Formats: sequence, C-alpha cells, structure tokens
Amino acid sequence: MILVTGATGGIGTVLCLELAARGEQLVLTARDPQRLEELADRVRAAGGGAVSLPCDLRDQQAVSEIAAQVLAKHGVPTAVVSLAGHSIRRNLTETFGRPHDLVRLAGTNLLGPATLLLALLEPMCAAGRGRVVVVTSASARIPTPGWAAYGASKAGLDSWLRALRPQAARRGVQITIVEMPLVATAMATPSYGSSPRGALTPQRAAARVLRALDSRSTLLSPPWARIGAVLSQAAPAPAAACAERAGHLLRRISARDVSASGGRG
Repeated sequence: MILVTGATGGIGTVLCLELAARGEQLVLTARDPQRLEELADRVRAAGGGAVSLPCDLRDQQAVSEIAAQVLAKHGVPTAVVSLAGHSIRRNLTETFGRPHDLVRLAGTNLLGPATLLLALLEPMCAAGRGRVVVVTSASARIPTPGWAAYGASKAGLDSWLRALRPQAARRGVQITIVEMPLVATAMATPSYGSSPRGALTPQRAAARVLRALDSRSTLLSPPWARIGAVLSQAAPAPAAACAERAGHLLRRISARDVSASGGRG
C-alpha cells in the first residue's frame, strides 16, 4: 500500500493514475473530500485500489488521527509519497504584519508532513522496510527574495529529512528527496500564469516522482539547483540578488505568454 499526500494536486493526480495502471493499492489524502473521492474513483477505474482520507495537514491532531487510522485499517505502508504543499510570494513590505503566512506555510510544508512521516516511520523502521519520497523545492537551498516564507518551510523539511535519512536507511527505510523545479500547476498560476515558459508539465514532474520510487537515489535535483546551493553558501548576497532578478525575468516572460494565449492578463 502506498500513501500519497496532496493527491488531488496537478502532480498528485497524474502520479496516482500512473500508480493505478501498475495495480497499486493507494491511500489518498488531500483537503477537498469531493475531489479526493473523484480521484479515488478514477484510480479504481484505471486498475488500482484507492481509499480516500480527507485531511488538512495544518491540523496536527487530524494528521495524527489519519496516521493511526491508516496503520489500524491498512497496515504499514510500503511507501509514502509526500506531495502536499502551499506557496506564497510576497516582497518584504507585503509581509509586514503577516506572521500568519509563516504559520500557514510551516503547517502545510513542514510540520504537517513531518508529523505524518514520524507516525509512519516508526512502524516502517520496526518492519525493516519501506520507501519515503518527499517533494520539496529546487529553490529550498537558494534563498530568493519574495519567497522567504515558502523557502524557509521547504528548506526546513529538506534539512530535516537529510538528517533523518542515514539512520532510517540503517533500519531498512529509504528516504528520497525530490527537489522539484517550477511545475505548471494551480499553485504556480498566481505568480507565473497557467503555462509558464520552461516549467515542467505535471506529467514530467510525476515521472520524476516515479523515478524516485523506483530507484535507489536519495536525491533528485536539477543541476542548476545544486550549483545554486553552493553559490548561495559561497556568496550569499550576490546569489540572492541573482535569484531575485531571475525570478522577476521569469514572471515577466510568463505574463507575456499568458497574455498572448488569451489567459490571465
């Protein structure tokens, strides 16, 4: 059985249908009960098994209850795929008086996933088997102005997983981090439009997650992200300034694409 969080998102939907074609048994979680059940129906129609368990990762109690329910009714997962995420782009002056942005993003991107994984890692380690695939962000280790709260929450999860990984591996559980670049999903639309140039499609992004499930790799990350992480440590101020300029350029290009295609202006 494979547990998938953020199952109804752009990447999650494609991934779940790919897993269904393999005949996998899935436990699906996301916030919207109706969309979740619709996806579960599609998974069953595609040849897989599916159980839907609505859950808001920001609710720590609900997350703990979901983990207990999964273990009691479905046993120890063979794999956990953590896809759920939320992003907010705000410049410095827009963040004044908004500490709740950090709370929201930390709940979805760090605390919720960590609470769920901790509850499931214990029995997985006791069983001596299992795989955990967690999607973070390629920008997690490249501090970028405008994305402070998002980057902090994703970097926190990334760092936490890296610290746990060696000890989990000694207990038979492999943890793989997928540092995902920009993907053309609903989460990216407010900042980059619906079809940002250079972004991965949900299909290509899901293929990366599948590769993480099928391989022994512990990290899948774009080369530019690895180089950027080194530069961010070696020359933090220039690297952040370059990242900010690159982000502005990408958003301008995306806006022109959206306008030309008759999308949002």
